[in-house]
Amino acid sequence: MKKVDLLIINNCPSFYKINLYNEISKNCRIHVVFVGLSKQVVIDDKFQEQIGFSFSLITQNFIEKRNRFAVLLHLLDVLFKTNYNFIIYGGFDLFELKLLLFLTNPKKNCIQVESSIIESRVKGIIGFIKRILLTRISTVLPSGKLQADIFRSLNFKGRYIYTNGVGIFNKQNIQNRSAIKNEPLKYIYVGRLIDKKNIVNLIETFNKNGRNLTIVGNGNKEVELKAIAKTNIKFMGFVPNADLWKIYTNHDVFVLPSFSEPWGLVVEEALFYGLPVIISDAVGCQYEMVINPKTGVVYRLDEINGLDKAINDIEQNYLSYYKNVLAYDFEQRDKEQVAAYLKILK
Repeated sequence: MKKVDLLIINNCPSFYKINLYNEISKNCRIHVVFVGLSKQVVIDDKFQEQIGFSFSLITQNFIEKRNRFAVLLHLLDVLFKTNYNFIIYGGFDLFELKLLLFLTNPKKNCIQVESSIIESRVKGIIGFIKRILLTRISTVLPSGKLQADIFRSLNFKGRYIYTNGVGIFNKQNIQNRSAIKNEPLKYIYVGRLIDKKNIVNLIETFNKNGRNLTIVGNGNKEVELKAIAKTNIKFMGFVPNADLWKIYTNHDVFVLPSFSEPWGLVVEEALFYGLPVIISDAVGCQYEMVINPKTGVVYRLDEINGLDKAINDIEQNYLSYYKNVLAYDFEQRDKEQVAAYLKILK
């Protein structure tokens, strides 16, 4: 029987989770079960070569098309063959994990959540079910304030351990990230080109103000968005994660206008490469990454011309935000993420 300190069950082997688990595994024994791949997450074809911890992958298929019964049987097999101190479930979403909560010791059950209160349902029958599930959990690991608000709204009385992040992104070792700045400022968006990212409003705003905007990413709205964009807006398509730093460091302000964004790892990437940010109030990391360290502007989606006002704010106070961005200590933040998971064992 395998003996571990933490048994972790997560949806898919995203690079930022792999980086996090690699660091955790240096301090305690872990085994990670990845359910499958995902249509929603870019996963490196050679991800297994990046893993330095004990793991298993249930299926090579997308989790959206998984065989739930087969996944459940595999998870039960792992449970029966593993002696663990605590088990960490990756969210409420998967049906199989809901069942496992009733087959495992509540005192050893933890749940890590990246979704925020903004897009999570906590009332009605869904809220009732989540309250029942929380009776099977001793410890919750919210990424930040808006994630913890889910548990508060459900009257969870157990232990809260804030992770202050959703993983560790890949950081290129660049020098003088503050060296390249443009006049006028150059703006950038990085992400999927889909409805919930609110790119139509982003383009309409920059069509009117004439400022330089670069859009990085692809998606099912790409053709439609290109058709309405003026010449001051440049589309770069998909860019591999390893090459993004070259683009970030040639821009000055990152914009994320999403209607829904559980956390926003891309905000962290932009800040690391020296860009103050403008984000909507639907972005889950707003308190930890923007409001508290004062690294940019959060605007309300329901405010008329909210994005316009945020752009004016960032331009009038750019040096102040920029200074705070450069002062943010990502190395310390990453250490705190790892320490949060180790705190479960104390």
